[in-house]
Amino acid sequence: MLKNYSTQFWLLCLSTLLFFFSFSVLIPELPDYITFLGGESYKGATIGLFTIAAGLSRPLSGRLADSIGRLPVMIFGGVVCVIMALLYPIFTLVLGFLILRFFHGLSTGFMPTGTVAYLSDIIPSDRRGEAMGLVGIMNNIGLMAGNASSSLIKNVIGMNKLFWLSGVVAFVSVAIIFRMKETLPSPEKLNSKHFKIGWSDIWDKRAKEPALVMLMTVMLFGTIITLIPDYSKGLGIMNKGLFISIMTVATVITRFTTSKLSDIKGRIYSCKIGTSFWFLSALLLSYPNLNTFYVAAVFCGIASGINSPALFAWAVDVANGVRSGRAMATLFITLEAGITLGAFISAAIYGNEFTNFTFVFLFLATIMVGALLYLFIGLRVKETG
Repeated sequence: MLKNYSTQFWLLCLSTLLFFFSFSVLIPELPDYITFLGGESYKGATIGLFTIAAGLSRPLSGRLADSIGRLPVMIFGGVVCVIMALLYPIFTLVLGFLILRFFHGLSTGFMPTGTVAYLSDIIPSDRRGEAMGLVGIMNNIGLMAGNASSSLIKNVIGMNKLFWLSGVVAFVSVAIIFRMKETLPSPEKLNSKHFKIGWSDIWDKRAKEPALVMLMTVMLFGTIITLIPDYSKGLGIMNKGLFISIMTVATVITRFTTSKLSDIKGRIYSCKIGTSFWFLSALLLSYPNLNTFYVAAVFCGIASGINSPALFAWAVDVANGVRSGRAMATLFITLEAGITLGAFISAAIYGNEFTNFTFVFLFLATIMVGALLYLFIGLRVKETG
């Protein structure tokens, strides 16, 4: 599985790992931090604003990736992370913090778009699922390490130095990119025409099927990264990043063992399995209990490990090497939209009342049923209609 990949691919993997660590190491402590600032009612916004900015920037990042090159887009995303990390300790009012969260979201609007477009250039179609899985493992390791170590690091060095650590890791991620070679043939020089965004830059209809599945399924993930810290505390679990750590370990193992599943059985086949695990996870989480908490974390990891590589490979397939940055932007836009909807809707249902978690996750289980109906029935109707 690990053979026959170039140095450029492994540099991309390392940069991806560090980039995802750089912002995920902050996530478990953000609900308590915004509460400390006096913004307890804005917990959903800590993730929601981040993903809104990422989604809004996708059309531009996709267009730029297809015109000025993959590397400049990735570099810009990493630099934004560095700058935001330096500014967080300065902006200590709720409004200032939320503004920074919004601009921090630009980083994930640019870096992953450039990364996947770069990957589509260097990997043949019959290995895309596997390669997407390997890059996904790197971002999962970054997410896992960040979430698992967040509270431990913060308790030792404090919140301000945690922000600075985030910036240092993001800087190293950018430094690695400078050792990579541009893969876009004849990249253009940046000029004003590149900022003229049309509808085709926002919505690439070629990618609409994987995009719709992405939109629905990641609503559960948006809820998890927003509310699991409170859910964990309510169950008496002190490590607020434990759920995502377990989930990520399960994701990594799943990707190692099923990386070629979508290459062999097909993208839709894989998504049916992955989405079924998302549904089971939501049902388990609707019953707040330590045992179901741990099983749900494992199931979420399996769901992510199967679905994510299949969805990205599916979008690359339909792009077929033509304006792939825009197809990736469309998929990422729906990813951010789903996470944002999950964050805001779940926070509204939760209302800082632990007993409301049952209603939060029953609502999300219903959304997963919709995704399954689309995969099992909607796409079949489309294919036969």
